[in-house]
Amino acid sequence: MKRLFNIITLFTVLFAAVELTSCNNDPSVGEMKIVASDAEMNGLGGKLNIPYTLNGADGVKPSVECSDSWIRNFKVYDTIIQCDVEANPTKEARSTTITIFYERYCSTTITVTQGVADSDFVINVTPTGAYSSLVNYVPINYEGPFFFLVVDKSYFEMYQLTNNFEALYEDDIEWLYELAEHYGMSLEEYLGLNKQLFSADGSEVLMPYSDLDPQTSYVAYCYGMDLDGTRKTDICFCEFTTEIIATSDIEFTLSVENITSNSASITVTPSNDDYYYWTYISEMDYAKYDDYAVMVNMISNIAAQVANGADLLSIIHSGTSSQTPTQLWSGTKYHIIAWGMDSRCNATTTPVNIGSFTTVSGGIIDDCTFAISCPEVKQTDILINVKPSNADTRYMICPVEDGICGAYGDEQMAQRLINMEQARFDEAFYGAGVNWSNAEWIFTGEQTVWGRADLDWTFEAGKTYRIYVFGVDHNGSRTTAVARYDQQAAEVEPSNMTFQVELVQNSWDHPIIRVIPSVDNEYWVACVMKTEYVDWYRNEDGTINDHEMMHMLDEEYFDGQAKYYAKMGTDESSYYWSSDSLYSLVVCGWSGTNTTRFFEFQFETPSIPWNESEAGVDVKYYLFNGADLAKLEPMMWAGYEDNCIIYIEYTPNEQAAHWYGGVWLPLEYYELGVDHLIPLLKNDTVSHVDQSWGRYSGCVFDTTYSLSWFAEDAEGKFGEWNYIEFTPTRTEGEGYNMSEPFKFWENPHQNGTFMVL
Repeated sequence: MKRLFNIITLFTVLFAAVELTSCNNDPSVGEMKIVASDAEMNGLGGKLNIPYTLNGADGVKPSVECSDSWIRNFKVYDTIIQCDVEANPTKEARSTTITIFYERYCSTTITVTQGVADSDFVINVTPTGAYSSLVNYVPINYEGPFFFLVVDKSYFEMYQLTNNFEALYEDDIEWLYELAEHYGMSLEEYLGLNKQLFSADGSEVLMPYSDLDPQTSYVAYCYGMDLDGTRKTDICFCEFTTEIIATSDIEFTLSVENITSNSASITVTPSNDDYYYWTYISEMDYAKYDDYAVMVNMISNIAAQVANGADLLSIIHSGTSSQTPTQLWSGTKYHIIAWGMDSRCNATTTPVNIGSFTTVSGGIIDDCTFAISCPEVKQTDILINVKPSNADTRYMICPVEDGICGAYGDEQMAQRLINMEQARFDEAFYGAGVNWSNAEWIFTGEQTVWGRADLDWTFEAGKTYRIYVFGVDHNGSRTTAVARYDQQAAEVEPSNMTFQVELVQNSWDHPIIRVIPSVDNEYWVACVMKTEYVDWYRNEDGTINDHEMMHMLDEEYFDGQAKYYAKMGTDESSYYWSSDSLYSLVVCGWSGTNTTRFFEFQFETPSIPWNESEAGVDVKYYLFNGADLAKLEPMMWAGYEDNCIIYIEYTPNEQAAHWYGGVWLPLEYYELGVDHLIPLLKNDTVSHVDQSWGRYSGCVFDTTYSLSWFAEDAEGKFGEWNYIEFTPTRTEGEGYNMSEPFKFWENPHQNGTFMVL
């Protein structure tokens, strides 16, 4: 066995100086001469330094030529010429000549000799781009099968720095056994078929790697190994670094035509066929970012799309690209930002602003002005009075929290509000048929309205609100100048409000609870949670720590938006809870924070009403090896060879109005147990609901699953709960549970489904 863990080394040997072989002196600089020496390199290759002197020409550097490709990447420094020498893949020494010259004035030729590698393998790497390299694994002093791989250098160094390469081998073997087991093979079968990792006949391998990261250090390594996993040689390796991302010299020209108030035809023409991307951004948003931030945000969004299955080449562009966005803001300036972008979602240029355009303004066609006042201010509402100078002008009233407005100007905010409402109309948020011509919150004449009670805007105590008023026509275009009035909501004040609670409907999963406050004109918030969770926020005397509870509810339960959940007056709401548990409803007055102490009302939840009905469904299930099914029907089951396929038949009795069944993980995986499974089983997109048969694909062998089912009668009363666990086993022997394959799909039922776990 050869020397263990051969590493690419730097090796330079100097011999007698080689005199100048040709010279054509420049009279202005006097006699010029290059002096260099022959050199030798070991068989493993690496970086070679060749010292030289160039006499008679201070501050200049010579050039280098070599006709053999196994020496490459010449770099000339003041006194050193550096190059990369590949490992010698033969059993004989080799040599080549290098010519060093300075323009036409002088030159010299030296010989570089490389010996035979003292190792079992040599590895030569040819970088082919930022994401790929071509690696040649050549056995020279070993005959037999071998394993090979490319890994990140940081991973390899975990073993290299501690000189624990035996651990690397052991981890490789463990990984290979796991892969073989996953594919249902022995190690020998897996290695014999996997030409991406193993040379079964010991022949030289030229392996392309195309999924590497740019400008990243990697290690290619290999070692002799039998099909049974026994290592036969030392580990040989070679470090290499992928190239930087290739930059593009692409330039862009912009053409914008057919500009209207909400659309424009945008055409970007590149100077070459390199890939690129461009986007448009409004002036008000552009003010918050620089070009680089715009690019980074867009690349992040594109990468997320690709991760979800989108085709990157259908998103980026090559050649002229045209778009006609139709939901632009009127009277708004837009900037076009473009940059080069490769087929791996990386930028190849810096971003550049290639131009801008401004949409047509709706036009101020009405000189109506608005007088705004706030005759009454509460903690969670503001009374707004608007007096227009023209009683026929249609207008909007929009109170917006100051922190949301940021640096936007009044006209920009008005356009944002119009766009927001247009999006709601498009989504039928206010109901079918509601639009700019008939929305109830577009007013004429003098109006006095509450911001929350009448307009559904939300408020928090102590915060400042900008009240925008402006005219709009029947198409949503602004018709007047924007009027604005700033008003602060009242500061938080303690409240004497108390609460009564009634359990209107006590169900095992969906109770209806009525909350009755002692006053009808103050807001409150409520939450239902397990009593054991409430106990986390109790004081020593058993009362609730109001500050900690409010902080938890606001951050976790209401997701920082408690104002949207606040209610006023008596309310009946449906909540979620699980069976056979102790729950608490906690409720407090609210105005940006709690204005009262927390009141707690406890409930014992009922059991799931099993066996209250004769409704039932018989179930038969079959487990199939996907590989067996693929042999019978290769077109249908191609790609499922490594999966277990589950086929289930459901036969309901006469009392069953509905029945449910499905395959899930065992109950121990669900904190709420059966309470968690029941809604899953009732979901017809992931389970079988009222079906005579169903299939699941994608189940993993040697993994435990559960199959559960039940039925209910016409009154919604449950029959018996059924639950079993099973573990699909591929290999025949103890525990083997595969059914004999049959073509059950040749006579498909009309009422079934096929699902993938």
